[in-house]
Amino acid sequence: MNNQHWLRPVRIIIALIFLAGFFLLFSDVKGNLPWLTFEVLTSFQFVPSLLKFLFLPGVLTAGFILIILLTIFSGRIYCSAFCPLGILQDAIAFLQRRLPFKTKRRKFRKALNYIRYPVLGLSVISLFFTGILAINWLDPYANFGRIASNLYQPVYIATRNLLANILMTFDVYSIQPFVQKVFYPLPFFIALSVFLLIVSMVLYRDRLFCNTICPVGAILGLLSKISFLKISIAKTSCTQCGNCQVACKANCINIKQMSVDESRCVSCFNCINVCEDSSIGLRKAWMQPAIEQPSHDKTKRDFLKAGLLFAGAYPLLATAEEGEEDHPRFCHRGPISPPGSQSIEHLKEKCVGCQLCISVCPTKVLQPSFLEYGFTGMMLPRMANDIGFCNYDCVKCSEVCPTGAIIPLTQEEKKTTQIGKVFFNKNLCIVETDGTACGSCSEHCPTQAVYMVPYHDNLTIPETNPDICVGCGACEYACPVENPHVAIYVVPNKVHQLAQKPLTEKVETVETEEFPF
Repeated sequence: MNNQHWLRPVRIIIALIFLAGFFLLFSDVKGNLPWLTFEVLTSFQFVPSLLKFLFLPGVLTAGFILIILLTIFSGRIYCSAFCPLGILQDAIAFLQRRLPFKTKRRKFRKALNYIRYPVLGLSVISLFFTGILAINWLDPYANFGRIASNLYQPVYIATRNLLANILMTFDVYSIQPFVQKVFYPLPFFIALSVFLLIVSMVLYRDRLFCNTICPVGAILGLLSKISFLKISIAKTSCTQCGNCQVACKANCINIKQMSVDESRCVSCFNCINVCEDSSIGLRKAWMQPAIEQPSHDKTKRDFLKAGLLFAGAYPLLATAEEGEEDHPRFCHRGPISPPGSQSIEHLKEKCVGCQLCISVCPTKVLQPSFLEYGFTGMMLPRMANDIGFCNYDCVKCSEVCPTGAIIPLTQEEKKTTQIGKVFFNKNLCIVETDGTACGSCSEHCPTQAVYMVPYHDNLTIPETNPDICVGCGACEYACPVENPHVAIYVVPNKVHQLAQKPLTEKVETVETEEFPF
């Protein structure tokens, strides 16, 4: 085991690459990064990779299979090297221990299985009743995405704009400012609350979230019990100095019994580097003493508790969605799901709410939802046409989605994907109400589903052809009406349809004589 000191530096390098890569993804506010960058990083995330594998036929993503194999081989390396939220927790702990005030000394703590397994059971049971609602709120990647999108990205944009303005005073225009169109307090508050909760859990007990709340950690913890290689202590050479126990971020090393709870060990390898006797390290599973396991009866009781807890909460979830379309808190015409999501139900079933698509949307028409999709669809992407519109040629959100909630679209497929249909209310149009000439909606329509026809007093007024409309929202965004309900807007298709291709008129070429001079 004395030749294993290289494991920790390699793990740290991989973790830094992944953490920097994810921050780079959420810094890509203009959607300029290539598709492969997103695919490589997100394919290593357990829940998104699993959902894409299960629900997106024809797309092979083996990220979760690789994670399972790695876990079976050498434990929960995913939690320390590939999971962005896990790496973020390590960064917080690193900063904490370098602050001037005194921190708590790490020591062995008993596993909180009476919380961990009921939470896992609740997540699994909820799949049959509320879709992936519980997973949305507990998945480490989704939570990191919400933190990065709502906390980190605004700070990045503000810093970028400040630097751009400073450089402009010196006539340097290499960095262009980016306009943040809108600020939603609710997603910010939710992301801030989650971040502060994570920070408090790290300050209290390092990887408490990973070993108590996170369903991915619980699943991988169960798999790590049968792993081929496990962290173990050589009792014949161990002096019980306790250095490994102090270095353990999972609080899973019991130096008194010289044992390691492999279900909570996140394979950070910190213990290996601090052991002066080289008594701790990776060993083949059959070469280490057995660790006391929780009784099956207790595990069953924990699982039953989770079921009873969910049974009490489910009626509240069901009530939250009754009367969804008629309740005044919902938009009068319902939410519009992004192109490639196929339908609102498909989005709600597959999306974990990581908000990566929102971060890379160049026009910021994608915004996090509140109750537009119902209680089980909170924080999922929706089209906010009052803020922007969907670029006719843009397919960025479909390229970066890690779960298959938004399926990949080519530009040609995008141009005929109808997420909604245009609706014109003549009584609200300023041509009718003010007798003022206008044509903003027609000018911005990329398919000419909105066009102008003659009206009285030498004015023209919009007419629509919903069959060729793709629901991009450009007309709605451009409408100058300040009424809460604009004169022209997109009515959503709950199930996306195929739009007819725009009619193109043949332009006649007139032969002219050659220019005489």
